[in-house]
Amino acid sequence: MTDDSSFPRSRPPASAWALAALVIASVAVFDPAGWAAFGPVKWAAVTTLTLLAAALLAFQGPFPIHRGSAFAWAAFLAWGVAVSLAALDPLSSWIGTPDRRLGLVAWVLFAVAFFAGQAAGGAGGVRLLLRAAALALVFIGGYSLMELAGAAPVDVTFEASRLGGPFGSPAYLGAACALLIPIGAGAALDGAETRAWRIVAAVGVAGGVAAAAGSQTRAAWVGLAVAAALTVPRWWRWLRRTWWVGLAAVVAVAVTLAVTPLGSRAASILDPGGATSRGRLAEWRVGAAVLAAHPVSGVGFEGYRIAFPAHVDAGYERRYGRAYLPDRVHNGPLDVGVTTGAPGFLLALAALVWLAGRAWRGVREGAPWLVGVAAGVAGYLTQQQFLFPLAEIDPVFWVFAGVLVAATGGETGTVSVRPPRLAGWLGLGLAGAALVAGALDVGADHAIERAFSAAAAGDVATARQAADEATDLRPDSFRTWFTAASVAAAAGDFDLALDRIDRSLDRSPRDPRLLETRAGFLLDRARRSGVAADVAAAVAAWEERVTADPFNAEDHLKLGLADVLAGDVAGAESAWLTAEDLAPSSPVPAANLAVLYLDTGRIDEAAAALARARTIAPDDPMLDEIQQRIDIASSPS
Repeated sequence: MTDDSSFPRSRPPASAWALAALVIASVAVFDPAGWAAFGPVKWAAVTTLTLLAAALLAFQGPFPIHRGSAFAWAAFLAWGVAVSLAALDPLSSWIGTPDRRLGLVAWVLFAVAFFAGQAAGGAGGVRLLLRAAALALVFIGGYSLMELAGAAPVDVTFEASRLGGPFGSPAYLGAACALLIPIGAGAALDGAETRAWRIVAAVGVAGGVAAAAGSQTRAAWVGLAVAAALTVPRWWRWLRRTWWVGLAAVVAVAVTLAVTPLGSRAASILDPGGATSRGRLAEWRVGAAVLAAHPVSGVGFEGYRIAFPAHVDAGYERRYGRAYLPDRVHNGPLDVGVTTGAPGFLLALAALVWLAGRAWRGVREGAPWLVGVAAGVAGYLTQQQFLFPLAEIDPVFWVFAGVLVAATGGETGTVSVRPPRLAGWLGLGLAGAALVAGALDVGADHAIERAFSAAAAGDVATARQAADEATDLRPDSFRTWFTAASVAAAAGDFDLALDRIDRSLDRSPRDPRLLETRAGFLLDRARRSGVAADVAAAVAAWEERVTADPFNAEDHLKLGLADVLAGDVAGAESAWLTAEDLAPSSPVPAANLAVLYLDTGRIDEAAAALARARTIAPDDPMLDEIQQRIDIASSPS
C-alpha cells in the first residue's frame, strides 16, 4: 500500500467485503423486539462477520502482517488463557457477561479484526472499508435525528435528553463517532474517491457531528478534539488560504456552546473539581486498588464487578451510592490491567503508545484518507482513556488500526503469511457456530422480553412459559435464569424463584447482584410466611452480604428489615443507623428508624429521626403518616 492518494484499483477480496459488512453491521444492526435491543443481535453480527473475514483470508492467499504486533497479541491472548483459569468468574472470563461480552472470546475477535484489517487493504479493500465507514456515519446521523424527533425505532430515554443512537447508549454512540467521524472526513477530502462517495462521506460526517454533540459524551468530545488537533499541521496551509472556513467553524462551535446546554457540559471537562472529574478519579482509585490487590493475574475478564465491593470505602458510598454497580474501570489500560494484572496492563500501555506513534506517522506522511484513519484511531484511543473497551465497537477500531499499521509500516517488520486451507474451513465452521449461537442468544432475548411484558400484564402462565423458553435456548447464561427467577418472584412463588436464582448463581457464583437478589427473595419469603426458619435464612443472607460489602447502604437497609422480622430491635437499629450514615441523600433509613423508635416507645428519638428524614425529603407523604403517629403517641391520653 502506498502513501499517495491513489487507491489500489483491483477488486476487493472477499475478506474485505466481510470487514465492510462488519463496519456497517456494528452500527446498523439492532433488534426492536428484543429485551436488550442493541446487544445480542449486534454481538451475533460482529462475531459472525469477524470470523467470516478470518476464514476468507485463509482462502485468499498470502497476506502481510506485522510481526511484532503478532507476537504481542499472542502473548496477551496466552496470558488471557492463564488469567481465565484463575478468574473470579471463570465462565464469564471465557465468554463474557450478557451485558458487556468482554471475555477472552472478545479479545480473540479483536486480534482477528486487527490482522484482517492489515490484510484487507493491499488488494483494494481500503476504498471499500472507507465507504462502509461513510455509510455507517450516515446511519448514525439518520438514527440520531430520528431519536431527536422522538421517532426512533427503539424508544430509549436518557438523562438530560442525551442521544443513544443505534447503540442505545450515549457513551457507545460517542465512542463510535470519535472513531468514524475523522475517517469519514478523510474520505470526503480525498481526491482519489469518486464525487458521489465523497458527498456520502461528507453527509455522514455532518450527521456524525450532530450525533456526537447530541450524545453529550465528553470522552468522545475530547477524542474528537485530539483527532482534530493532530491533523491541523496537514491542513494549515489550506486553512491559511481559506481562513474564513476555519473562522466560520470556530464561530459555529462558540455559538452552539453559548446558547445550548452543551456549553456547560463542555466546560465541565476543564473543571478538575467538578462532579465528573471527581467521579472518574474515584473510579480510578478503586480500580487501582483492585489492581494492587491482584497484581499478577488480575481478577479475570469480567471479574471487576465481583472485586469492586471489597475495595469501596464509606466516602465513595456516601458520594456515589450503589444504584449502579460498576463492572468496568473507566480507563482502557487500567481496565485491561484490572482484569489481566500488571502483564496485561503493560501490554495495553505499549499498544497504546505504539498505535499513537503509527497515527502520528500516518498524519504526517499519508494521503487524506490515511490522515483520517490515523486521526480516527487516535480519537478512539483518546476517548477510551475515559471509557473502556467495547465488544460491539472495538472490532471496527481494530480493523482500522490494522489498516493504519499496514499503511504506515512499509516492508519493515512485515511478514507474509499463508494459512493452510484447513484453517479457512475451520474459520467457516466457527463463523457458522457463532451465527447459530447468536441466533439462540437473540431468541432467548426475545423470550426475556415476552416474559417481562407478560409478568407486567399479570399473565403469569405466559411469563413462565417465555422464561422457560429463554433458559432452554441459553442455559449457560445467568441472565436467562435470572429472568426465570424474577418472573417466579413476581408471581409470589419464592421457592421456585430461589431455585432459579440458584441456577443463575451456578453460572456466576460470586456475582453481587445475583447474591443480593437471592437475599431479597429470602426476605420476601420470610415476610410472607413468617416461619422462623425462613426469617433466619433471610437474616443470614443479608448478614453475609454486609460482611462481603460492608459499605453498601442498601444491604444494611435490607438487613435491618430482616432483623425486625426476627425481633432483633438492636440489630435493626444498628443496621439502619449505618445505612443512614452511608446514604445521606436518602430519607428511608431515618424514616425506618422513626417507625422502629415509635414501635418501641422511644417518642423523642422517633421525632428526631423523622426530622432528619424531612430535611432530605420535606414533601414525602410517607413522612406525613409517621408524623401523625408521632403526634398521636405524644398527645395526652
